[in-house]
Amino acid sequence: MADMLATAADLRALLEEDTTSLPDAKAELLLQLATGAVQAAARQQLVFVADDTVQLLGDTDAWFTLPQRPVTAVGTVKLDGNTVTDWKRFGARLWRRCGWATCPGEPSIVEATYSHGYQDTDPNLGLARSAVLAVAARMFANPVGATGMSIDDFSQQFGQAASSDLSGLVPANLAKSLRRAYGARAGYVRL
Repeated sequence: MADMLATAADLRALLEEDTTSLPDAKAELLLQLATGAVQAAARQQLVFVADDTVQLLGDTDAWFTLPQRPVTAVGTVKLDGNTVTDWKRFGARLWRRCGWATCPGEPSIVEATYSHGYQDTDPNLGLARSAVLAVAARMFANPVGATGMSIDDFSQQFGQAASSDLSGLVPANLAKSLRRAYGARAGYVRL
């Protein structure tokens, strides 16, 4: 399950399919696409990443927010290429008394190497895992994304959400739930 939120066996069990009708290669492709869609909808890379490096704009504010959550460890932090150690971590935020600019009023580049995301056994991934399986199952059942059909004078429309992310792969209400569960939380500090 390295970079995916579910396994081929999970998907086959959900769909009650065997390896003949849903071979590993097809199941893994569906799960990779579904994992990407769910992570994009959540606006977070949910699968654990060790030692990810990010470069962002720094300013005179004492707080610097790392973009991916949950932050599990912070390694090196550089300010305009120079390593700084006078910071404290509070969840996904770094605090530094002098702010994050080398020269007051002039922006700087903050480079942080940090680990983030959830291990594949973490129970907090339940919503994301079920979302991935639901999206993958939907892609398996309707690979072309048909929303209706017509034959001669007969026409039928299939139900579809009014608004959705990623061309209908993740329904809008599910995307909202994913952002609520895994995105930034105002006033919440996770240590």
